[in-house]
Amino acid sequence: MRDCRNALWPCAMTGAVTCFAGIRGIGTIIHGPSGCYFFPATVLHRRLYCTFLIEEDIIFGAEARLLELVERLREEYEAVAVVNTCTPAITGEEIRTCLPGEILMVDSPGFLGNFEEGYHAACRTLPARTDPEIAGVNLDGLQLLDPFCAGNALEAQRILAAAGVGVAARFCDETLGGMRHSSGYSVHTNPDLSSGFGRSMGTLLGIAETGETLKRLEKTLEGVDLEAFEYDIESVGSAIETSCEKFLMRHDPPVVAIFSGFSYADFAARMLKHYLDASVTILGLRNAPGNSRFRTAEACSLSAVQDLIAADPPDLLLGSSFERMACPDAAFVPFTYPLRGMVRLKARPLVGIQGIAGLMEDVLNACLDHQDSLNT
Repeated sequence: MRDCRNALWPCAMTGAVTCFAGIRGIGTIIHGPSGCYFFPATVLHRRLYCTFLIEEDIIFGAEARLLELVERLREEYEAVAVVNTCTPAITGEEIRTCLPGEILMVDSPGFLGNFEEGYHAACRTLPARTDPEIAGVNLDGLQLLDPFCAGNALEAQRILAAAGVGVAARFCDETLGGMRHSSGYSVHTNPDLSSGFGRSMGTLLGIAETGETLKRLEKTLEGVDLEAFEYDIESVGSAIETSCEKFLMRHDPPVVAIFSGFSYADFAARMLKHYLDASVTILGLRNAPGNSRFRTAEACSLSAVQDLIAADPPDLLLGSSFERMACPDAAFVPFTYPLRGMVRLKARPLVGIQGIAGLMEDVLNACLDHQDSLNT
């Protein structure tokens, strides 16, 4: 069961709501009190609905309130999804039995687990269908809470289009109609959030990984051309290496701590080690770890973050506003939710060629600005 004390990462309920909220054409109902509604409504910036349970509903049941809202939304949306929250789950209210069969329903109370558990649970209920007439691939791993979501979608589409590969459905930032005409193949922008739809052809997270993915597509699909990608690798890769070499001529390799989901954190650590010979003290993870050559630890509470930073203080930090607050003397690169006290309007990718170029640009500038501040 999830430990909800001082949690830094959203719960399973928010993960499920994020999945549904990314599908235009689905009306999403949060079956719970106002607090369960206002958090995702604030951070996702999508229209959501709630039953706004009060004490009387908890005691006598809230089926009538829920059904009334469901019937109203069925007239407005192509589909309706209901996400169950902690309070009705604890009281044992069997809402599935009272809902019409076509209603998407996921039992995802916050105590069930972290964001990813709820997201995957909601993905399993989506009415996605593979259309054999659809060419191209699906984009997978897109979710609204990710600060790189919009940029990842644009960069992935740019790379695939240059290779002659079209994009079918985008999980989960898509119309409901588009999801019902998905491809049988998928490429991932964030492997932590695989929806399970389509045969995986690899990830675009990393230059080498993107190249391997395009080679698999070349063997599987007709008309795939890698020439544009290979040209981009040569020009952008050379620019990154030159900038990093100039930095290392004047400065020591950074000592870095990275806080994020596993796939993003491990990717950033590998890139910083490769280009800057960085010493990676810790990957502080918001979700379950995978295989990594770097040391990993859970970092889902503020106390855990503070302990990991204090154990081996970094001079460069990639993470959220919480990590920035916990280590204000280190250079900081915004890397994961939440990012407060700053304006971010541009679509920044992490995947593909522009993703690694943007990451290394942000890291080098943060380190240079930090050195300047120490010298003044």
